[in-house]
Amino acid sequence: MGNKLGRRRQVIDEKYTRPQGLYNHKDVDHKKLRKLILESKLAPCYPGDEECTCNLEECPICFLYYPSLNRSRCCMKSICTVVRCPFCKTENYAVEYRGVKTKEEKGLEQIEEQRVIEAKIRMRQQEIQDEEERMLKRQELGYSGGNMSPVGVEYSSVAVPSSRTPVESEEIVASLNSSPSPMIRPPPRTNR
Repeated sequence: MGNKLGRRRQVIDEKYTRPQGLYNHKDVDHKKLRKLILESKLAPCYPGDEECTCNLEECPICFLYYPSLNRSRCCMKSICTVVRCPFCKTENYAVEYRGVKTKEEKGLEQIEEQRVIEAKIRMRQQEIQDEEERMLKRQELGYSGGNMSPVGVEYSSVAVPSSRTPVESEEIVASLNSSPSPMIRPPPRTNR
């Protein structure tokens, strides 16, 4: 008389309860694997696709695309059922299956990727600035000693594409560097 609340168990085709042949593991207990997949504790062994289409997730180990992936418990990275490669070096590496990523999870992942890209750009800009300062000091020392010729400097601008995430009211836009950044070019060689 009462309705059951909770997640409906996904009906999985029998052919997706065993590895598809991408990797051949001899020590896999196929009965246990089948049971875990049918209980929705592991992602089904879907055949991987080489091309990304709508709603497919990429396994970072085998670089194939799947309808859904497992998540490692330690760092929540996606990984398909047939590969073995822990991202974190934990003693008790484990994965869990949560189904297809939600829009919120995809948005958070995209925000994190954008932050990493922005951090790399800031690091590179700092390296360029540090190199400029070193070259200016060398030039100053060279001019005071009178034995060093001036170094040619070429300017270029560095632009960073902006990115918007699907998460509402949260937008990250990469900063644009509109001022020119010098690119150091060594003086031309002369034959004596």
